Amino acid sequence: MGLLDGKRALVIGAASGIGRETAKLFAREGAKVAVADIDTSGAEATAAQISALGGGSCFVGVDVTKKASVSGAVDEVAGKLGGIDVLVVTPFVSTGMTVMEMTQSDWERQYAVMATGTLFAFQAVIPYMQKQGAGSLIATSSSHFGDYGSMTHPAMMPAYGSAKAAVELLVRSTATLHSPQGIRVNAVAPGFTVTQGSLNTLEEHGVKDMAMIEGMLGPGMPMGLGKPEDVAEGFLFLASDYSSYITGYSLPVDGGSLANAGGKLAP
Repeated sequence: MGLLDGKRALVIGAASGIGRETAKLFAREGAKVAVADIDTSGAEATAAQISALGGGSCFVGVDVTKKASVSGAVDEVAGKLGGIDVLVVTPFVSTGMTVMEMTQSDWERQYAVMATGTLFAFQAVIPYMQKQGAGSLIATSSSHFGDYGSMTHPAMMPAYGSAKAAVELLVRSTATLHSPQGIRVNAVAPGFTVTQGSLNTLEEHGVKDMAMIEGMLGPGMPMGLGKPEDVAEGFLFLASDYSSYITGYSLPVDGGSLANAGGKLAP
């Protein structure tokens, strides 16, 4: 018996990394899973992996920066699955740039993908959950890791950090407004997780091998670097009935980064 037996889940940002592993884990735990991404070939590959494991899955293309695209994708998924019980929003965009290096388009792009995209997804899914009288919305925040993440003072990534802070406050506001309707709203806050997206970002800053990454990040992560599978388990908990009395919360899945106030992403 799986933790998500009978549930219908939509994972946005499931073409790779954390989103892909979350979608696969949900399927193994009994959910029917729709995977969505702007990378439709990657989303299709994730759906194929789930099907090969014996799970039920479908895929849909979506651009989270466009409200009509998000609404259309949600409507399509709700039609195919007969509703949506769980939403996971975990899109990623390459980060970096200090305050003085940043252009207007840099700033707006990161907000559009991570903060506004989360809002659009919530807006599209909430009406379905209101009709059902239940549901779980789960966003992706970021661990308070030294100079990296939300609600901190990021040096390298001010747009990323402030966009994640916006996600944190959106989660709390949405939880306050919609928990009386049976809709729980939470976030997972990963620490540094080894995905192709995070590796590409570090490479842009001249960090090109795992030895350099471990040397730079290791002191701030008591349990070592994270894997997408680790973070997926946090999403599973918040999607399951074991978190039925939790809302408006951001769950750190960060290998102890939050506990280590001296952790730094960069010197």
